[in-house]
Amino acid sequence: MTRRRFHIISKPMQALTLSLLLGALMALSSCFKEKPIPMPKLYNGPDVFTAHIGPGYIKQLYFNAQTFQFVDSNSHYLYDMAFDCAAGSYNVWINGSKLMFACHTGKYNLQEVTSLNDTLSNGWKQEFGSGLPANNAIGTWGNNGVSGREVYLLNMGTDSLGYNIGFKKMQMGDCVGNSYTVTFCNLDGSDMHTVSVPRKSARNKVYLFFADQQVRDMEPDNNSWDILFTRYSIYFAEQNLPYLVTGVLTNPNKSAAYFVDSTSNFDSLTINNVDPAKFTPTLDNIGYEWKLYGLGTSGRYTIKSSYIYILRSDARYYKIRFIGSFYDSEGNEGYPQFQMDELK
Repeated sequence: MTRRRFHIISKPMQALTLSLLLGALMALSSCFKEKPIPMPKLYNGPDVFTAHIGPGYIKQLYFNAQTFQFVDSNSHYLYDMAFDCAAGSYNVWINGSKLMFACHTGKYNLQEVTSLNDTLSNGWKQEFGSGLPANNAIGTWGNNGVSGREVYLLNMGTDSLGYNIGFKKMQMGDCVGNSYTVTFCNLDGSDMHTVSVPRKSARNKVYLFFADQQVRDMEPDNNSWDILFTRYSIYFAEQNLPYLVTGVLTNPNKSAAYFVDSTSNFDSLTINNVDPAKFTPTLDNIGYEWKLYGLGTSGRYTIKSSYIYILRSDARYYKIRFIGSFYDSEGNEGYPQFQMDELK
């Protein structure tokens, strides 16, 4: 009979062996770059997101389609005028989210404008969600940054509580050394300020708040976002009624969108369904009509989940629809959910 030999290792020897083994493993692992183990995606459909705009719609949110992330937020009540930063462009906007209005006076001296009667017959103009410079309220104030010196009357709109802010008169100076100059004051000439507003690269716009004369760099980098959840103005022509809505605008620097229809199957849409001819420079092609307000006793929004939109971000394409509720779990409005998926 063959005897089996058993090697009995003492406890000190066991400890030494274990230490050598661990050391070898550590030395081996140091040769490789550590990589996290990704969690498997249990849901293979489009991702679902919630835009936390919140009650009162004070917050506006910037979303990057390519990273599927909200990248920044701020309050749209913190500015009165916006200034174009694009090279060779000198467009100026007023804040449509506060129901501001502007009026040409046809006068070129601030001291000559003293009342709301100092207006031209073309009346008060409002800023709308299309975002097209040719349609903005201020219009052409100069030539390649050289001001025509016309004085404008501004209805400053309403604050976050809905109270009227009042009126100002404003005059654009020249855009010199890559900075705009703007002068504004009360109708009686009091509280006058002249502010230099520097343009900033990698931004669509920079912003000015009259209340504290502060220039604000509110937007994130114009290559870092695709859609903006915000408030803006629209106009109902039949009722001659300007109106505030909450919706979605695209980034003019890198994005565009169009409404597909309300009958297509969202899940079956592919990149073959994209129609490049339907993309336009208009910023509110996603807009606000993906929700419906219940008139009468309801007074609540319902989501039109059948409304489908296609978004172009650089050279990539995405499908979007809004789903679920416009409310959070406690019934507060301003929390729309949406689905987004890249088209392949």
